[in-house]
Amino acid sequence: MLRPFLEFARPYRGAYALGLVHLVLTNALSLAIPWLLGDAIRAMERGAEPELLAKYAGAMLLLALVQAWVRTLSRLRILGASRQIVYDMRNRFFAQLQRLDARFYDSQRTGDIMSRGVNDLQLLQSFYGPGVMNLLNTAIVYLAVLVLLLRIDAPLTFLAVSLFPLLYLAVNRLSKRVYARSLAVQEQLALISNRAQENLSGIQQVKIFAQEEREIRAFAELCAEFRLRNLSLARIRGAMVSLIGLASGLGTIVVLAVGGSHVIQGRIGFGDFVAYNAYLALLAWPTVALGWIVNVFQRGAGAMERLQEILRAAPAVPSPDVAPGAEIEPLDGDIEIRGLSFTYSGDGDPGRGRYSLENVSLSIPRGSRVALVGAVGSGKSTLVNLLARVYPAPAGTIFLGGVDINELPVERLRRSIGYVPQEAFLFSRSLRDNIALGNPGASDEEISRALGLSHLEGDLDLLPEGLATVVGERGFTLSGGQRQRATLARAALRAPRILILDDSLSSVDADTEKAILEELARQREGRTLLLISHRLSTLAGVDRIVVLERGRIVEDGTHAELLARGGLYARLFRRHLLEERLDAR
Repeated sequence: MLRPFLEFARPYRGAYALGLVHLVLTNALSLAIPWLLGDAIRAMERGAEPELLAKYAGAMLLLALVQAWVRTLSRLRILGASRQIVYDMRNRFFAQLQRLDARFYDSQRTGDIMSRGVNDLQLLQSFYGPGVMNLLNTAIVYLAVLVLLLRIDAPLTFLAVSLFPLLYLAVNRLSKRVYARSLAVQEQLALISNRAQENLSGIQQVKIFAQEEREIRAFAELCAEFRLRNLSLARIRGAMVSLIGLASGLGTIVVLAVGGSHVIQGRIGFGDFVAYNAYLALLAWPTVALGWIVNVFQRGAGAMERLQEILRAAPAVPSPDVAPGAEIEPLDGDIEIRGLSFTYSGDGDPGRGRYSLENVSLSIPRGSRVALVGAVGSGKSTLVNLLARVYPAPAGTIFLGGVDINELPVERLRRSIGYVPQEAFLFSRSLRDNIALGNPGASDEEISRALGLSHLEGDLDLLPEGLATVVGERGFTLSGGQRQRATLARAALRAPRILILDDSLSSVDADTEKAILEELARQREGRTLLLISHRLSTLAGVDRIVVLERGRIVEDGTHAELLARGGLYARLFRRHLLEERLDAR
């Protein structure tokens, strides 16, 4: 359980060691003040001069000032280390999210991931900072004070701390409940974060279907459950603090009753009794803080467990490493698919649902233009997702240039493939930044060529600041066709050896789509083009058309050959022509 905590703290053990030294010095100075107070009272009993008492007062004031300075240094060391640790954890968490594949995100809620990266890390900062600092301080204070108390009156000290073993057992039992209830609070907060994220992302759908009140009620129910879980946690924390306070109060009563009799009997002097009570008072805050420390540590343990679930996750197919600073050469070669079968369940068991692809074999020579055609759900997008390693392909099924793509570094594979998916996604940045996403150092001339190929250049005059226009979240300020052409320009800017268009021109009119495909044909230069489109009339110029049905390849040939066969492609083509005629009326 401690291993992950120590792993992140290890680089900062020097800062914690210095913080511990400063805490020891702080408490040594703090403990010296009651000792001086006891000496001053003993001096008064002997009839000391006012000058001597003034010296005692000045010494105590000086110790208090030095103690405040040293305590500040201890806080800077330990709290500063906690912020550095969480800084490292946050960067590692985000880097891990970048490494994980689509299969991981299919099973995770975005709001839950965000909650782990924000709320749980905040809890861990409290653990590594105030939690560790107060734990160390409490241990030092208890050890030092008990030694001094035993030195003044050992029997009284044993009597005063006799309740501590029972207190420890009770706190240990309650802490298990704190952990369980804290984890429940964090999980509920993740549900709230996810609900809010989904509503903000889908706010247009909520408003279109007039679901505002329903969503408000659902969110209120989640918040009500969160409140109940927090109250449940607060009750157990309150019981713990009250229990600790009760034990501390009983100890004080014992000291006043028994210690007073010791003073009357002459076993200890009045000055020693005052010093004894001053030392006992120093235990008040650490004793009360003990409940808070237990709560911080239990909540930190829950947060670390949730964080480790993400950090321990791994891509289904790990990518070979690329040497730092090594130049990544794009791949150039034939694409070969051998007996590919795939299910999204990831276990290869079609009993949980039919294969998305089944026994698919296909050879695509370098530089050719191939169209994938089929009805919705036939497996077209799945096939190109596997080729681009958006999802992991089974070993020994997809080869690029004779090499299994699972054995290629993912950086090299992605540098070689330009993939334009069905859903055009743009970041809330300038249009230029979105287009240059994969090639931030692109020149104006290179961007201009990419704009020309995607036929987006003529739309720049319609934007208030041209390429500098910030397109808003998900590119909402652009039309659907403009978003699609922007993502095409983004892919084309990298000049990939393999370009995949997954129905990525569906929002563009037929004439523009035809013009773009003709431009791609003129700029082939050995580039392989894989095209998915429902506009079959634009596919007459491709080298080859592969037809899929229910995850299987059922036809393969040129446009003319497939029409002549009168099979599935011919039926799809006739239906498409009929739809075009109806749309034209």
